[in-house]
Amino acid sequence: MRLSTRTAATVSVAASLVGLVGFSPSASASSSGSSEGTYCSVVVERVKPGEKVSRVKSRTCSDDRTTAATMSSSAGTLLITWYQHAGYGGGMTHVYGDYGPCDRSGYVLDAGMSRYMISSFETYNSCDGQMAALNDDPNPVYYYGYATEYVGDRANDNIGYIKGWDAL
Repeated sequence: MRLSTRTAATVSVAASLVGLVGFSPSASASSSGSSEGTYCSVVVERVKPGEKVSRVKSRTCSDDRTTAATMSSSAGTLLITWYQHAGYGGGMTHVYGDYGPCDRSGYVLDAGMSRYMISSFETYNSCDGQMAALNDDPNPVYYYGYATEYVGDRANDNIGYIKGWDAL
């Protein structure tokens, strides 16, 4: 019985990821490079009235960490880098704000295809307050400061959205 529950959960996660790839409106709207790879750079706008998340302007990915960093060197203001593993390891995504550093309103970042793979993150440019909305829990997790080496067991590989703002 346990095996079939685990199989059903695996199929459900796979179907969710396939759905994200197919319906993510801006994930494939990259200005250069590829939208697939281990190391990605994403440029987002501020949340506009009537929208729940920051709109993605571009997404570029590479299997080479150095290439991903240079693809977005002029992309905007670095807001957050999230990592696949605890301790800032594995694949990573740099998220840049097209409208400068975090302020009191901040940015709301859809984890997109990384929503089941975030275990640690670092924030920059006044994004010292973070709220992680989880995929399977209505109660968010809050973090403060600029480095979260491990998001905790409840949020590990379970973050759907991250809001970053200037909390001080």
